[in-house]
Amino acid sequence: MKRFARRFYPVLLCAVLFFSLLNTVFSAEEVRREDALMQIITFALSTWHYSPPVDPDELSERIFTLYLKSLDYNKRFFTQEDLARLEHYRRRLDDEIQQGTYQFFQVSTELWQERVREVQAYTGELLAKPLNLKEDEYWETNAEKRAYPRDRRELKEFWRKIVKQQTLVVYLDLLLAEAGQGSTAEQWAAVQKQPFRPELEEQARAKVQKDLNLMFNRLLQEKTEDRFGVYLNALAQSFDPHSSYLAPKDKEDFEIEMTGTLEGIGATLQSEGEYVKVVSIEPGGPSWRQGQLKAGDLILKVAQGEEEPVDLANMPLDDAVRLIRGPKGTEVRLTVLKPDGQIVVITIIRDVVVFEGKYARSMVIEQPASGLKIGYITLPSFYHDYSNAQGRTAAGDLRKELEKLKKEGVDGVILDLRNNGGGALVDAVETAGLFIGSGPIVQAKDKRGRMRVFDDPDPAVVYAGPLVVMINSLSASASEIVAAALQDYGRAVIVGSPNSHGKGTVQEFLDLDYFLDLFYPQAAGYKPLGALKLTIEKFYRVNGGSTQYRGVSSDVVLPDPYAYLEIGEQTLDYALPWDQVKPLNYKKSKERLVIPELRARSAQRLAADPNFTAVQKYIEQVKADKEQSILPLQIDKFLEVQRTLRLKAEKLDELKATGAGLVYRMLETPNSNPDRAQINQEWLEQLRADYYLEEAIRIMIDLIATGALAGAA
Repeated sequence: MKRFARRFYPVLLCAVLFFSLLNTVFSAEEVRREDALMQIITFALSTWHYSPPVDPDELSERIFTLYLKSLDYNKRFFTQEDLARLEHYRRRLDDEIQQGTYQFFQVSTELWQERVREVQAYTGELLAKPLNLKEDEYWETNAEKRAYPRDRRELKEFWRKIVKQQTLVVYLDLLLAEAGQGSTAEQWAAVQKQPFRPELEEQARAKVQKDLNLMFNRLLQEKTEDRFGVYLNALAQSFDPHSSYLAPKDKEDFEIEMTGTLEGIGATLQSEGEYVKVVSIEPGGPSWRQGQLKAGDLILKVAQGEEEPVDLANMPLDDAVRLIRGPKGTEVRLTVLKPDGQIVVITIIRDVVVFEGKYARSMVIEQPASGLKIGYITLPSFYHDYSNAQGRTAAGDLRKELEKLKKEGVDGVILDLRNNGGGALVDAVETAGLFIGSGPIVQAKDKRGRMRVFDDPDPAVVYAGPLVVMINSLSASASEIVAAALQDYGRAVIVGSPNSHGKGTVQEFLDLDYFLDLFYPQAAGYKPLGALKLTIEKFYRVNGGSTQYRGVSSDVVLPDPYAYLEIGEQTLDYALPWDQVKPLNYKKSKERLVIPELRARSAQRLAADPNFTAVQKYIEQVKADKEQSILPLQIDKFLEVQRTLRLKAEKLDELKATGAGLVYRMLETPNSNPDRAQINQEWLEQLRADYYLEEAIRIMIDLIATGALAGAA
């Protein structure tokens, strides 16, 4: 934050003067927390955002649309009559912001809550008696194809079909559970022989009613402060999809994601009925060392040291997690229900929890037939512990893994950036620099058109041999910077989905407490306010093209397993467009990349590979199924549709790499976690079954055979 303040100091001086006038306005009565948040965020967005909307009415429409979407994403509560009542506000929200009023927020939220209560009441009525599962009717599952219900009568009819569909799903699950273990085909054969079971229908209705009531109660119990945070987020995202308001708890989660560590008990939790269920225990963490808390346990109560326990019944998961987390060295007492019915109190001393799976890892993959050794490194994110000068960083860990692989004498390296959503820019620049000599890695342009160039900070080349970089449509931001730079330098072959995600923008984080001290010192009691993530620049490759919107195109394309999902930048509301700037001077590798030959060989293999053939067929089928999104609610037709869908999905899950005569070998880390062997074995099994990785290895073998990139500088 201090760096941001220094960088924009002249603007901050003007801001202080501006807010001193506001303080005069609010001097008669203390400023409300909502006013302080809204004024600070609005000022920051309009002053520093890379490309703020020019037309106030357009901004108002964007906020209006995004907030209503956040309230009712699947058109499950509002009616067309409700939306007509709210239409009055569509172009007035900019005026409300200026005046410090929140009538749209209040009216829309109250109307939504009213509808939730109504829906809760009549779903209870609907589920209180047997449903007619023999009636031949259909339900449109795709919200984009559905109009909002015209009125409350249509809304009730809509929910009648929802509860019927949900009851059918649970009824089917009960039948499959009764069928026991075995192949899915055998289970379905047993299910289809079953006559209609009224007692199972009753059990299914009871479970649906319980689950829906939990959902409705969570929605209605949400704090006004949290809902206002959603409204502020709609304001931020009306500027672009990557600007956002982070409430204090979201800010904390982001910091955990960036560092890969937290202070707590080291357990993954999820909601389970009224309480919280332990999903897994992080090896090496406090719970793992203490030994009593196990996966499958239900946490009923939480106490801080000797204080009175707090009942977790119906508490939102986020709130429960924050009661269980806490500073290193403090005691937490958990009242736990074991699967055998035993209730015990477990005392755990919190500590720093390190999530090893979030860090860079490597292994050696050997092909005995040829004697080749391929190094493989996965980098889940570009993490960076800014709070600790000695903390772990993605680039630092990657350097260590490369050094280990070089000692093994590998013939090539595969860097896996699939599903890597980005992170620290400094680590992206340093990561690309590990593979090239000195030169620019990426450039960025601010709202005034000023360019910044980020150069490789180290002229040394850590690894100079053949390099393949794996990406997919979930590889974003910092991942795209690395892939683009290595592609532009001719330093690596990019393998994977047709394009990466397409997030080519730079965000800065503003600590809102800092601005509260500057602008509203009399309101210090409102801390913490959270943070604002603000888009201030746009990334450009060294060749001048932006990674924004279009992403990075793979040199060798593999079928995209997410092709049927709308997850790229182009699918996001108000995404910034692609453009280009002047290319930089950079030294491209002298080695000749034989991309056409690599493509041709890979295409031949893919055409003959049953795994990729199945993936392509599945993608095409899912796309076709999405077009035919009307679901039958008659039980026999419903079961047949589900049988077809689940068997298709199961076939995809069963796909595994052939092995291709490859041997996977872990590289142990000194002073590793005591349970490291189990973690490594699970990871090893995942990689052995990864047919995308297997094809990347084949591409690497082809690349080595060409002699390209054997000593690129």
